[in-house]
Amino acid sequence: MKISKITAQKKRTDRFNVYFFDETGKDTYGFSVDEGVLVKWKLRKGMDLSQEDIDKINGDDLHKKALNAAITYLSSSMRTEHQIRHHLLKKEFPEDAVQAAVNKMKEYKFINDREFAAAFVRTKINTTEKGPVLVKEDLYQKGVPAEEAEEALLQYTEEIQLEKAVQILQKKGKKKAGESSKALKNRLLQMLIRKGFNNHTAHAAWETAGVETSDEQEWNAIIQHGQKAVKKWNKKYEGKTLHFKIKEHLYRKSFSLSMIDDYLREFPPETIDESEGSDEYGEKIQSDDGI
Repeated sequence: MKISKITAQKKRTDRFNVYFFDETGKDTYGFSVDEGVLVKWKLRKGMDLSQEDIDKINGDDLHKKALNAAITYLSSSMRTEHQIRHHLLKKEFPEDAVQAAVNKMKEYKFINDREFAAAFVRTKINTTEKGPVLVKEDLYQKGVPAEEAEEALLQYTEEIQLEKAVQILQKKGKKKAGESSKALKNRLLQMLIRKGFNNHTAHAAWETAGVETSDEQEWNAIIQHGQKAVKKWNKKYEGKTLHFKIKEHLYRKSFSLSMIDDYLREFPPETIDESEGSDEYGEKIQSDDGI
């Protein structure tokens, strides 16, 4: 087949339409190619092409399309090799075109998972509250190999982890209404662990942050929960059983046994002999809670 003419596309000046002479000598559309493929094959008017040549040209053009798609995808943000592969395959490029695009991107130094991981960790440290566990998970999800991920995470030192965890506690460590100091501590420690900090860092941050509740706040909280317990059970239970139910309720709200006893002495639900079986109640509560 002989090329009759080559014209630039109106909307894509980097792409060209190739026409052939038909049986009557008129122009008939053959295919379109990228400018780089046009130059590589030295396509020109009057050039004869076999079907094998056309198939190879179309293959080269498909590779060029995949490369252009990868560059466009990369233009908005750094990407990992895994992300680029996934993006191109999602666009239904064949595997050989995807591999060729990835190879070119590496040749141009547009892909570097090690540099990506290092920049990603720095960004997460500076702009989020995520601890190293969650940052590591993010890296794996983006396809960063384990070795590169571990290397990048060395930036997230124990000192930085502690500093960030303390900042989080100081920012969010406000006591909720009716919350005991122990419940506050447990809630905040669990929050740090959910954010990706390990148990050691979470406890160290708690000791450093100075998040505390006053004795008055603790006392007001136990009164609040004690009154709720009385309203719930005073019509159903009485005597030592009622006393025990209130004590158990307050213990499960993380108040200390000594404060619970102080509360029950000041606000007894009924007039009972509190000295009788007092130790037994405390031991039973601890036994029930596995403490």
